[in-house]
This record gives sequence, structure tokens and C-alpha cells, in this order.
Amino acid sequence: MKIIALIPARGGSKGIARKNLYILSSKPLIAYTLLAALNSSCIDEVWVSSEDDEIISYCAAFDKRIDILRRPNIYATDNATAMDVVSHYIDANMVNQEYYIIYLQPTSPLRTALHIDEAVEVLHKTKSYSLVSVEKMKKSPYQTFTIDEKGLLKSVFDQRISNMRRQDLPPTYMPNGAIYIFKVSEYLLNNGFPSNGSVPYVMNETDSIDIDYIEDIKIAEDAIKQNTVSTELALRRI
Repeated sequence: MKIIALIPARGGSKGIARKNLYILSSKPLIAYTLLAALNSSCIDEVWVSSEDDEIISYCAAFDKRIDILRRPNIYATDNATAMDVVSHYIDANMVNQEYYIIYLQPTSPLRTALHIDEAVEVLHKTKSYSLVSVEKMKKSPYQTFTIDEKGLLKSVFDQRISNMRRQDLPPTYMPNGAIYIFKVSEYLLNNGFPSNGSVPYVMNETDSIDIDYIEDIKIAEDAIKQNTVSTELALRRI
């Protein structure tokens, strides 16, 4: 199966100004995702979707294997969705419906080529049409509440479930934003990212770090430093 990596990289950002080019441990944030895609043994093409001249220039100079799709400004606003980006790419390139797209957001710098290859292997072995990377939730949503019109708590789920012991509740998972894989035909059929029925690829908390705010930069830098030290120690033992 042909797999195309699509990396969304607009110039604007709410939490961190020029986030995709923000320097994280000596490299722009987007560089980590570019390297992960390029080093994957499963990806056939790497595309970056952006409206920003500086990002486009950086990616074009990064590696000649990277293809660029200039995104219309209307799909690069704060209100633009991932669906807008994917649909524009599919329409602009008339992508074969039998191909697979792996959507790689630059905000997941700890997601590596190894994660990508493992996720593709899971998709292949399960003969699935879509995959979502997830992390296990520390706190269960089964024990959450809303506040009703009278200002009183109301269980989101049946109250009997919310009163159960935490260890008796089924484990729950949430998308970490690192990897989405889907067959183009499934995307068009669902008019968006397939989720229910997708095969999960579970990642640990550290590798699931998502850069939204400036505080996340420090967390990611510490994780990258720790990973570097661990890799160096492993190499010394070989």
C-alpha cells in the first residue's frame, strides 16, 4: 500500500508565536516531524501543506525529497480544521483513493520514525483502514460531571459507574495527535478522519508530548535531553 505523509504547517499559532519554527533543543519544531517522516521505511512521499513563505522555504531546503503544497489562506486561519487541510491536499493532487495518508502534526516532536513504522505495521497486520495513536488516560472520564441549569453536579455516565472504584473501571485512551493513518477512500466515505473502529497505536506519556503552550517546550526539551542521554548510554554498552 502506498503511504503519503502529510505534514500541516501553517505560519500562525495561538499558544506560541510562529510555533512550527520555534527552536526546540537547537532545531525548529517542524524539523523533528520532517526527520521522522523522511527516516520512516514505510512512507513513500512526504508533503508539507503551508501558506507561509518562511516555512515553505525552510522545508524545501531541508531535503529535496519533501514536496510542498501551498495552502490557500482560507485554510490557514485559526478556524481552519485538519479536515480542511486534508481535503485540500486530496483535491489538489487528485489522490488515488487506494492510497493511505499518514497525518503528522509538527506539535509531536517525540514521535519518531520508529513509531511511524510500528504504527504502519499494526495497520498492516490488522488489515485495517485507519489507525489513531493514543495514550492511556490517567483519570477516568467515567467519573466526570457536568453542571446542570440549576448549578448542580450531574454524572456524565450512569451514577453507578461514577461510584465504582477506579481500578474496576475499564481503561480509557485519548488521541495524542501524533499519528493518524487512513485510507483515502475511508476519509471520503466518512467525510473526515475515521475514528470509531480505527485500530489504536498506544504510545507512552513522554512520546505523546504535544506542544501547545510555551510550558510544553521545557517539558519536551527535558524529554529530548533524557532520550539523548539514554541513547548514548545504550551505544556505550554495545
